Amino acid sequence: MDAGWRRLFGRLDAGPWYDEPPMTPSRRAGIGRLQGAVALARARLRSSGGGRAARISAVIIFIGFAIAAAVLRSSEGPEAALSSLVGSAARWLGVLAASPVAFATAEDRGARDRADGIDALVASRGVSPGGLESARVVAAMTEIARVIAVPLIALAVLVAAMAGRVSTVLNRLSLVGGALGFAIVTGVALGGLGALVGRASGKRGRTVLFAVLILPWILGELAGHSSWSLPGALGALVDFTFGSGRGAG
Repeated sequence: MDAGWRRLFGRLDAGPWYDEPPMTPSRRAGIGRLQGAVALARARLRSSGGGRAARISAVIIFIGFAIAAAVLRSSEGPEAALSSLVGSAARWLGVLAASPVAFATAEDRGARDRADGIDALVASRGVSPGGLESARVVAAMTEIARVIAVPLIALAVLVAAMAGRVSTVLNRLSLVGGALGFAIVTGVALGGLGALVGRASGKRGRTVLFAVLILPWILGELAGHSSWSLPGALGALVDFTFGSGRGAG
């Protein structure tokens, strides 16, 4: 029996599915082309009106909460409870920073790319239409995650630096992981939804996205279950992620 098992595992280990395919030059070049397509899609998204509004909102939110933290630290001393500011900032960033990028993504980026010759450009570099579509989705997700993560992590580090005790510093630094996780989840959810709506709805993408986000939220609020909607679910994620930090200071 032991010999039979050894022969079986020997065949499995030697199977083509077990070994990772070698990184051939053509495969490496294909990955590089897709990475370039994602970078191009992100640059175009950042240069859109929604992308610029998102960056401005993120800066204003960070400055506003940083000032609030400094005022509380000055008035209440080292024991001032500042951790709750990170959760509050996450809510505002989800609305005022992430949403503009999601609505920009829903503007039918494919039609804009075709009008500006981007499809032809990336095709000349060996990127297929399907590859470009995937690059737009990844770009939307990563751009939303970035516009949330950068100011939120910076704020978490700032409030940690204002702590009066080492234990409080460590507790507040744990908010960095929560900030990163919240940014990633929001990026995947809103970015993916915006890209899907934009592809399916064309020029009506922003209107459809607004309806998809707001109507379930209103119905959920009326039913007492706001977490049934995406905005409500993200709000619940904020409560779950930063709730413990709020009580700890």
